[in-house]
Amino acid sequence: MRRVVLCTALLWAAIFLLPGTSRAQVAIAGVVKDTTGAVLPGVTVEASSPALIEKARSAVTDTAGQYKIVDLSPGTYEVTFTLPGFKTVHRTGIVLEGTFTAQVSPDMQVGAVEESVTVTGETPAVDVINNTASFVANRDILDAIPTTDRNTVSRALLIPGTTVTPFVLGQFNLTSHGSAREDFTIAIDGLRVNNLCGNGQYSGFYMNDASVQELTYSTGSENAEIQSSGIRVNSVPKDGGNKFSGSFFVQGRGSSLQSDNRTDAVKAAGLAIAGTAYNYQINPSFGGPIAKDKVWFYFTYKYEDGKIYVPSAKFADGSPAYRNLMGNYSGVGRITWAASSKDKIRLYVEKQFNGEFFNGFNTYAVTTPEASTDAFGRGWIPQVRWTRAQSNKLLLEAGLAYYTQPYEQNCSSLASPNALPHLNGSTGLLTGSCGYLIPAYSSTTRDYSSLASASYITGSHAIKVGMTDGWGTNSRTFAPKANINTLITVNASPALLDFPFQVVVYNTPTTGIQKVNSDFGSYAQDTWTMNRLTLNYGARFDHFNAEVPAESAPASTWIAARDFPAIPNVPNWNDWSVRLAAAYDVFGNGKTAFKANAGKYVASQAAGFAQTFNGMNGATQTRTWNDADRNGTIFDAAGNIQTNEVIGGTSNFGQITARPDPNLARGYNWEYSAQLQHELMPRTSVTVGYYHRDFYNLQVADNQNLTTADWTALSVAVPTDTRLPLSGQALPLYTLNPAKVGIATDNLLTYSTQNKSTYNGFEVSANVRRDKFILFGGVTTDRLVTSNCDGSSSTDGTSGRDNPNGLLFCDSVRATSGQPAGVFRTTVKASAAYSFPYDIQLSGSFTSIPGPAIAANYTVTSAIAGRPIIGATTGAASVVMNLVQPNSVFLDYQDRLDLRAGKTFRFNRTKVQGFMDVFNVLNAGSVLTVNQTYGANPATNAWFTPLTIMDGRFVRFGLQMNF
Repeated sequence: MRRVVLCTALLWAAIFLLPGTSRAQVAIAGVVKDTTGAVLPGVTVEASSPALIEKARSAVTDTAGQYKIVDLSPGTYEVTFTLPGFKTVHRTGIVLEGTFTAQVSPDMQVGAVEESVTVTGETPAVDVINNTASFVANRDILDAIPTTDRNTVSRALLIPGTTVTPFVLGQFNLTSHGSAREDFTIAIDGLRVNNLCGNGQYSGFYMNDASVQELTYSTGSENAEIQSSGIRVNSVPKDGGNKFSGSFFVQGRGSSLQSDNRTDAVKAAGLAIAGTAYNYQINPSFGGPIAKDKVWFYFTYKYEDGKIYVPSAKFADGSPAYRNLMGNYSGVGRITWAASSKDKIRLYVEKQFNGEFFNGFNTYAVTTPEASTDAFGRGWIPQVRWTRAQSNKLLLEAGLAYYTQPYEQNCSSLASPNALPHLNGSTGLLTGSCGYLIPAYSSTTRDYSSLASASYITGSHAIKVGMTDGWGTNSRTFAPKANINTLITVNASPALLDFPFQVVVYNTPTTGIQKVNSDFGSYAQDTWTMNRLTLNYGARFDHFNAEVPAESAPASTWIAARDFPAIPNVPNWNDWSVRLAAAYDVFGNGKTAFKANAGKYVASQAAGFAQTFNGMNGATQTRTWNDADRNGTIFDAAGNIQTNEVIGGTSNFGQITARPDPNLARGYNWEYSAQLQHELMPRTSVTVGYYHRDFYNLQVADNQNLTTADWTALSVAVPTDTRLPLSGQALPLYTLNPAKVGIATDNLLTYSTQNKSTYNGFEVSANVRRDKFILFGGVTTDRLVTSNCDGSSSTDGTSGRDNPNGLLFCDSVRATSGQPAGVFRTTVKASAAYSFPYDIQLSGSFTSIPGPAIAANYTVTSAIAGRPIIGATTGAASVVMNLVQPNSVFLDYQDRLDLRAGKTFRFNRTKVQGFMDVFNVLNAGSVLTVNQTYGANPATNAWFTPLTIMDGRFVRFGLQMNF
């Protein structure tokens, strides 16, 4: 609480010292002239809209005739220009959304002020002032374009250049034009709601669709207000208004209206239909005035339930496995208060619950139901924002948000009480109980986000200075049965299946705590318009500090007692960044703009860095398991742990095994882009762009007690298999010097000057926002090239600085699922909606996305190598190697067409639309994931077996009522 009070005081003080903000803002700007072309200083410009609780905002043109009105809410505006001796000009129908700056530049005629000229024109389609690249999903798009889920990620999939990487419990990471997954940010009204896990790329926030006025996806060329260069999603909540209004939404589907899209090969693999037993969502909302022109409110509630079949697994009785939502809900309340003619305060509160039985199938599909996990999380998000229009030149802002998210991932209730997770290393199948990549654990995040800013606008210049700060605590607890992560078996021969081989032990029970003391940023920036040219430039200072508190724990099965002192300053980074961008109005008519950008962006950070050095962080180690009593488990008949069956391990397992290089600098990237945007016709634009990124200070782990010279070179033959491009060829293999078995691990986390990651992309996109017609989409061709021949950040002993097995294909171009591949690959996306007479609307989307690259992870044992081998300092007698050079084997393109037909009925102020959605209209059966474990036994080798496929064609019905 003391920290909250201190920060609140800091925010108010920052208004007069060094304030800042990260909120996406719309604006109106332009230059006012008379009919002879001479600029007019001193013109009063007023922007009014029902979206403003204060009704109107104003500015005065400067000596160059320029003006700018910032910090406007999304909506439709009328702009009025008045100057003694000239007729008053009214410009109506200006639609503002996202980060767009609309240029409105009238010519004023000589006459009396009482005389007026009203001009109704189309909203500009090209922003000739702002460089930030963004896509806005307004209510028209959110309501019209069908998506399988009404959430942030489904809308992101429609945006050119954007990729999606799934995570647990419906979570995801978004990237755009080669950005790092860790730099993904999600915000509500400009205040961040990412949690502190990892590098801050996770959120746990689930969009409540009916509470949102618009979604803005900022995809590049961010100014100095923003720390990192990843995709940034800002949700602008509905405010209410001076009239009571609301909506009621319901949709649902079942299993009866779904097609079978399985090919013969998929059926032969034993996959069931990828379908849904049922899914429905209810989403009412209501808002309006508490006191007209003074206090507005808006309230929204969402409830969703569903049951989704898992095609790759079955229950013990033979029925198809499934994932089942736990009755997920979200409640949102928002108050907008005009505290005075200059002050506006917004309060926002949201509470969420999201959970799913058998959620582990999302993370690891090669799993039986009893080895899956049930997961659920809660979220509590209160926030407050204050703005003050001190004058028509000075704007002040401040905000504070709190986000707490407890999360649990538990083993399925189907698992037997003493069951342990069993992983067949030859097939990748996980059975028995949860573990391996889906262990049981719990975590809690409590973090704060704050901001403050001051903007001074003269017309030609728009100067902003500001600060942001974030802090909080993150913890994770692991307490598995027998302190075992996984028992590993292999299929040694056709007659010797599930042969006991290795055991992955835990340093548990553990509760690791990490504290982020400050994620602070301050910045100064300016937008300077000179005739046709606008320069957007700024500088930013970032400070990040985290620590690990003192922790202790008694001895456990595989480790001695622990008593760790506090570790401060992990890290304590201070960095400067610059942003340089320009926009040029090519013909001076506001219809064609050339834009260029160059900016340095630091890598996002959270509690994950400190967690690397926390001895209480849940850690595993792979050791030899001899299963001396041949009972297939590490327990004896009485249920006692047989530690004598486990052989090997390092001398300091369970202690602190990693430390940071004192010279380790924060990672960063330089982002460059060049775009040409042109308005083809009113509210219709096309963009051609080139995008480039270079990443620097890439982290690597270097075990100070181990070098590549401690290994002996061998070779192993790739199995003869026509599906493998390197079939029958020899690949290098290395075995560890026996004298190095058991040595202590001393990982120095440092950075590489040799490793590289470079992105290049080209894109052509279009955007049409007409009254009856919406169309957007584009074609993106790109690639991401990485090299890690100087090691990797992995601390599990596979970094190439310590283990030459980690250098296999290290200089090859790499790609991850959903990311651009090392060869240029092309993605096509298009969405459209058209309103016909009689209030009939047709809409839909088409996407063609490259399939992911596939690996063939092969466990090489001593038997396969033809001699004893040692693969790690723990003494583990195996090496896992990829038999496939990256980006040589891909899954097919994922082509998908979704359509919607709707009919609207009107009753006075009430509109009711019934609609029918048809997803995967062409009933494509693209394989989405396959088994990537390559087995030595041909009879049980499951490599490339399909695990998940695209849902077959299905129909969903829904109703949307607005009043």
